[in-house]
Amino acid sequence: MLDLPVPGVPDGERGMAWLRARVARFSEGSDHARRRALVERELAAIDPAELRWADGHHVESLAQAMGLTVAVADVQAVAACYQPHIPVTEQADAAIDRLIAACGGVPDELTANRIGILVQACDATAALIEGRNPPVPFTRRVDGDGNVIEVSLAGSPFGEGRHACPGQAHALALARTRIVTLDPGLGDELPSDG
Repeated sequence: MLDLPVPGVPDGERGMAWLRARVARFSEGSDHARRRALVERELAAIDPAELRWADGHHVESLAQAMGLTVAVADVQAVAACYQPHIPVTEQADAAIDRLIAACGGVPDELTANRIGILVQACDATAALIEGRNPPVPFTRRVDGDGNVIEVSLAGSPFGEGRHACPGQAHALALARTRIVTLDPGLGDELPSDG
């Protein structure tokens, strides 16, 4: 079922609508391939092993590894309504403006997908740290009749296929850092890197 298409999102000029319409997460076809390549290139520049020694909140650590300084609260505000079925808040739209500025001020696909990396890492990595497996319990796809359906990720905690999480190694490294800080024996409880 994970090979089914993701639900489409309407285009938008700013805020959450702008972000959703430009990230790999909510796209298919050539748009998805191009945007995913941006994400993979960004993540390839970050050695997950170095994230294991980062200090601070996991979003802050990842942002620093990306060469960014962002407010964790801004990423959290966006993450809270990132999914298209969740209503957008004014706080999230304003946070998008600040995150675009933190990424250099150019509202293009690269900026959107850099923000997308941070947003997708926000709650999912927190769930890994809390011991939830899978960290994201389900995803949404469009079935052959055009209906949006929920698909369990119980057997594939990082998804699979073209929409599999490209940051699995990074998420696990960040989670292990936080867990080992709390209890050195718990880092072995996480899924493997791969």
